[in-house]
Amino acid sequence: MCIGWERICFGKPGWYRWPEMRALAEDLRRMGLATREGVSLRRYTTVRTGGKAALMVFPQTLGELEKLWLYLRRRGVPYFLLAGGSKVLFPDEGFSGVVINLRLLSGFRELSPGRLEVLCGTPVAMLIAYGLKRGFRGFEFLAGIPATLGGAIRMNAGAFGQTTGTFIEEVWFLDSGGLRKVDRTGLSFRYRRLVPEGLVAKAVVRLLPASPPEVRERVKTLIRERRCKQPLGQPSFGSTFLNPDTGPPAGWLIEKAGLKGKRRGGARISPRHANFIVNEGGARSRDILDLMEEARERVFHRFGILLQTEVRVVRA
Repeated sequence: MCIGWERICFGKPGWYRWPEMRALAEDLRRMGLATREGVSLRRYTTVRTGGKAALMVFPQTLGELEKLWLYLRRRGVPYFLLAGGSKVLFPDEGFSGVVINLRLLSGFRELSPGRLEVLCGTPVAMLIAYGLKRGFRGFEFLAGIPATLGGAIRMNAGAFGQTTGTFIEEVWFLDSGGLRKVDRTGLSFRYRRLVPEGLVAKAVVRLLPASPPEVRERVKTLIRERRCKQPLGQPSFGSTFLNPDTGPPAGWLIEKAGLKGKRRGGARISPRHANFIVNEGGARSRDILDLMEEARERVFHRFGILLQTEVRVVRA
């Protein structure tokens, strides 16, 4: 049962099937793009579930990304943007469109000390490492999380009282007109979202001066705290649901609804933190989705609060 939220239900497989996809793959290769067909999606998501992608494309430059994105949009080809894969649930049936894998769009250049132009697929860990080496702080609050900068900006990722938006000066979006720069005054960072919406291609980040020992100690402290409270050693999304605007956090609500430790197939609501759903081995996406739906139902019936997910649930 889906309570008032159809997006959480998996749909039927899409229209784009093998003969069309085969021709599309050949067309993209002629354009110089790296492609793979029939790729297992579980290898590319942190929860380790999902079927196969009909086609996965690996742009290596912003020029290739722009060319690919405009090509797919003009032809009405279904696509999904994938970077770190930490907040996405693909169906067991797979994805019948094109997955644009952003992992090769990684790296940054130093504009000035602490001020960096960063590609969307860059792991946040690289920015933390830069700060440790050069004496700057900023993204330590995301230490231990497999986030990329593009994804962190898109959802304004945050923890321990800090958010990504604090350190962003400008963002380059990709839209129907190509690459478009939006400076700080045009950006509105909200709880787990950014306005305007769009494909984040790159951004300018400004870090703050700090001593390397100070940064190193903060990273150690935050990772230690995460390990104490969260199931870091098991495949998961990270947190599953957004905390309500007021009142107790989502994990507390799920625990008080009696679901902490609840299993469905190979998936489980973590006994360590109830806002984490872990894959204990062999879980299907359907198992995880069932637990998400049950958590929303039980919390709604007990507290009258309808939890909203942080996870993008993809249709087949």
